[in-house]
Amino acid sequence: MVLITDNIAMDLFLLLHAVLGSYAIPTKSQDSTSTRPLLKEFRSETCVLGSSVDLICTNKTWNEMIHTIWELTTERGTCIIASGFGVPDHDTCNDGKVLNNSSSGGSYLHIPLFSKADEGLYHCEAVYRDGSYSVEIKVSAGDTVSPQISTRLDFRDGKREAVCSAEGGKPAASISWRNRWNSSVTQSLKNNMDGSFTVESRLILPDSISAGNLSCIITHPSWGEGHTEAIQAINHEESTASFTLQYSVLSVCSVILLLGFLTACSIVRTSVRRRRTVWRPICHVYR
Repeated sequence: MVLITDNIAMDLFLLLHAVLGSYAIPTKSQDSTSTRPLLKEFRSETCVLGSSVDLICTNKTWNEMIHTIWELTTERGTCIIASGFGVPDHDTCNDGKVLNNSSSGGSYLHIPLFSKADEGLYHCEAVYRDGSYSVEIKVSAGDTVSPQISTRLDFRDGKREAVCSAEGGKPAASISWRNRWNSSVTQSLKNNMDGSFTVESRLILPDSISAGNLSCIITHPSWGEGHTEAIQAINHEESTASFTLQYSVLSVCSVILLLGFLTACSIVRTSVRRRRTVWRPICHVYR
């Protein structure tokens, strides 16, 4: 019975919101009763794609609030998130957004992972004990730049490293490897002068693994929600030839250095022996 009553109460709040569009709050002024009009504000917010976003409707605390209604018009459509004193929360968005309370008692709308589909108008109406407040927030994403993708094979410290790079992205891209074989992976993030980011991921390849069977996966908000790009990391023929050439050159150089070292040691040793030889004159005896 209590649940039915609470739902009816919330439905009445939403019905007033839809029909009247604003609220008049009774206040006492001396011996007469008057109404205080709904204060309205317009704001704009620029959010970073892929980040969590908190939108504040009013700085009133929850012990002063009667109810708060958020009406969202985005690419996802129109939906409502509402919360009121003594009534259950109401949510027709069902996409992860939620009304939270701050440590100071304030209320805010939390967007866990902001995407292009969350851009739009966010209209909030808050009714509290001494009045009411309304704000319309235009929420948009900041400038996004798609990163430049590149892959290569490095030979370092006697090991092959597959390298996948996402350069110049706003915000930073995310890189993962489709096949890791329990190999070591290291990632670096560089802040560029223009405000963009360069992400580089390195995967050490085991000796028995061919680079032609390896792919890296890059995710970036500018490509849309949940979109990934699978890039063939290395061209097998080119990488094998390059690796073989590098290995051959390194082997030849090592042999040459070793022969040179042994030759130098032999020359030094011979020279030392000659210096230690004692010269003895031959004497002839004449009778």
